[in-house]
This record gives sequence, structure tokens and C-alpha cells, in this order.
Amino acid sequence: MNDQINELKRMYTDVFSGTAGEKILTDLESRCNWRGSSYVAGDPNATAFEEGKRAVILHIHNMMNEE
Repeated sequence: MNDQINELKRMYTDVFSGTAGEKILTDLESRCNWRGSSYVAGDPNATAFEEGKRAVILHIHNMMNEE
């Protein structure tokens, strides 16, 4: 199982490295509130939706940065 996880981590890094991968990751970060707030005043469903998008970017970064 550990080998599978390590291989997935390598694949994430392969996909999001290089010029095209970095540009796509930057685009996803800007669309998914990576460094911003996910909170939508007065709308818990919208907040949950925005936090779900943010969770995807956090997962990508975690897969690329964990050893």
C-alpha cells in the first residue's frame, strides 16, 4: 500500500511540474480559494461548496509535498 501511495505522490508531482502543470495549478488555486476564505456570509451551503473546492487544492499540495 505504501508503494502505491508513493507512486501516486510521484504522479501528482509529475503532472503539476513543468510550465503547463504549474500554470494549471495556479489557475486551480485561484478558482478554488486556496489562500482565501471559503466563508460565504449567510449561506452555509455555499460555504461548504467553496470549502470542498479548497480541499481539492489542499490535497494536491499535500500529495506533492509529503514525503
